[in-house]
Amino acid sequence: MEKSDLIRRVESARSGWDGLLSQVDDELALRSGTEGELSVKDLVAHVTWYEREVVKMLRTRTMDGSDLWALGPDERNAAIHDEIRGMSLEDVRAESAGVFAALMEQLELLPDEAYHDAARFSDMPPDWVPWKLIAGNTIWHYPDHTGSIRRLTRRER
Repeated sequence: MEKSDLIRRVESARSGWDGLLSQVDDELALRSGTEGELSVKDLVAHVTWYEREVVKMLRTRTMDGSDLWALGPDERNAAIHDEIRGMSLEDVRAESAGVFAALMEQLELLPDEAYHDAARFSDMPPDWVPWKLIAGNTIWHYPDHTGSIRRLTRRER
């Protein structure tokens, strides 16, 4: 995928994500049980954690991310939840917006050729494709959670 295509898709996917979240009032956003025991607030913080990791990778051009990457997905997600559990809904929303703005800035700054060349990032396995790593933590990540949020909003109508 080319840089301009990925940027366009990230913007579009995020617009859909934000549109869905705008249908969730504050009380509903804090209610556990949207996905397992997680609330919508927890899911937004979870997605934001992954986006923040992409921002770090793009800024530093290295794979030196959180120690949580050494854990399996379920353990990592549980640890992420423990990290963000005490955040207020307002703080989660503000962080999500700020991280997304930083993500878009870094995507624009990343040279076109770096979207396809793992060698442009320190410690990235040579068989990885950077744009796929970015997509996996953004446009391919939102759909993992939109179904749960849609079901919640339908139940509450």
